[in-house]
Amino acid sequence: MQDETQKMRYTDNNDGTVTDTKTGLVWLKNANCFSRQNWEMAKRSVAKLAHGQCALSDDSKAGDWRLPTQYEWELMIDKNYKDPALSNTAGTDKWTEGEVFYDVQAHFYWSSTEYSVGKAWFILLYDGFVGFDRLTKVFHVWPVRGPA
Repeated sequence: MQDETQKMRYTDNNDGTVTDTKTGLVWLKNANCFSRQNWEMAKRSVAKLAHGQCALSDDSKAGDWRLPTQYEWELMIDKNYKDPALSNTAGTDKWTEGEVFYDVQAHFYWSSTEYSVGKAWFILLYDGFVGFDRLTKVFHVWPVRGPA
């Protein structure tokens, strides 16, 4: 059992968002609200995200949300686990469905970080692999807000 004075890795804000206490980033609780999109469409969809969408009740406005950077993804993943490479709420074990996040896909998710002309970085959430691919590919979209 975890010591109550030890900080949990993730905090459910009860408004459709989850705060990562390690980074200060706020993630959308629904990890698959936008399903799969190409990179340009993903950036546009996330930029339009606001209160009332994707189960949000946080008073956020269009422009508050964005795709996570490659670095932010690397901080989020936990390579001690697979399918997906995420830890649980406490940060002490493997994530399971319904624990803080929901509808997490152990597949490819876009980052906002461009690799070169026509390519951007992605994360394979199955095992935490980071790679890059063409912007025309369709990958999952998981919005974040907070420090860039």
